[in-house]
Amino acid sequence: MAYVRNNLNEIIAELPGVQARVRAVALKTEAKIKVAIAPHSKTGFLLSSVGIERANDKDYWVFVGARYAIPVNFGFTHNWTHERIRGLHFLKGAIFG
Repeated sequence: MAYVRNNLNEIIAELPGVQARVRAVALKTEAKIKVAIAPHSKTGFLLSSVGIERANDKDYWVFVGARYAIPVNFGFTHNWTHERIRGLHFLKGAIFG
């Protein structure tokens, strides 16, 4: 009968190769998001608000810091004309391909 340690996930996550791969995936995801929104960032603020940061000693966050990133991604209704503006779905495209 095999025995699996309760903290096996923690042990594997602390391996140097795993940590390097997690960082590489975060950097790749950041680059994919930047490529997807670059044609739509007129002032450059949306593009420059994309980044990564260390979440804890094992994980990374990939974030878009612009406050208007969610409406641009998912779409919105214009306040004055009530016209529906389609979203670009750059986050889904960057993450899932």
